[in-house]
Amino acid sequence: MKLLVSVIYLISLMSNVESQVPVLTPSVLYVNQGQTGTYNCNVGVKNAHATVFLRQTPGKTPQLILYHHHSYTEPKYGSGMSSAHFGSTINGAGTEYQLIVKNTDTRDTDTYYCVKWYDNIGCVFSQSSKLIVTVDKFPEPALLVFPPYTEDNESKDSSTLTCHISKLAVSLVNVKWLIDGTTVQDGVSTSNPVRESDNTFSMSSYLTLASKDVNKDRMYSCIIQQEGSSAFISKGVKLSQC
Repeated sequence: MKLLVSVIYLISLMSNVESQVPVLTPSVLYVNQGQTGTYNCNVGVKNAHATVFLRQTPGKTPQLILYHHHSYTEPKYGSGMSSAHFGSTINGAGTEYQLIVKNTDTRDTDTYYCVKWYDNIGCVFSQSSKLIVTVDKFPEPALLVFPPYTEDNESKDSSTLTCHISKLAVSLVNVKWLIDGTTVQDGVSTSNPVRESDNTFSMSSYLTLASKDVNKDRMYSCIIQQEGSSAFISKGVKLSQC
C-alpha cells in the first residue's frame, strides 16, 4: 500500500512538473510591416517570479526584450528596448503574458522565447517562435559565387565553392545549392548571419564536393529566400567559364 501511494505521488509530481512549461503561441507569427504583432505566453501558474521575453538572432546569445510580473505597474525593459516598440499585458489570473511588438519592421524578423522560473524545477524556456515581418518587396541582396581555388583542386581530395551573401534585410534566410538545377544537400554548410554597420546582414554558404565529382561543364548555383519575402534570388557559376 505504501508503495502504491509513493507511485501515485511520484506520478502526480511528474505531471505537475511537465505542466509547468511556458507555452508561446503562435509557433510562427506573420505580420505585415508597420502592423502590430502579439505573442501569448501561458506560464500555467501565478508565482513570485517575473516572466521574461527574449529574442535571438542566429549565432548570437539571446537578447532581453522585457520582463513583467503581476505586481508591476509596467514591464521592465532590456538594454536598447522601450515601450515605444514593445509592450506587455497580463491576464487577471496572472498566468498569461502578452508580448506586443508595435510598428513592426523587417529588423524584428527573428526568433523569440518566453522564460519562466518555477520553484520546483528552476528556469524553463518556451519553445521557439519565429516572427516574420512581410513586405511587398525587399531591397535586392548581393550574391557572389566563387569557384574552388585552383590549389585546392590540385592538392586536395575535395573542392569547395563559396556563396557570399550580403545586403540582407533580415537575419532569417533560407539557402540552397543546386547543380544543374537540382538541389543538393550533402556537403552544404552555411555560416550564421552577421549584422553590418548599415544594419543589413551578411553570411556565407559553402558546397564541398569530392574533387573527382567536380564537373567544369555543370552549373553550380546558390539560391536564397529571405523570411518574409516570396522572392528567390540566385547566382551561379560554370567552372569552364571561369
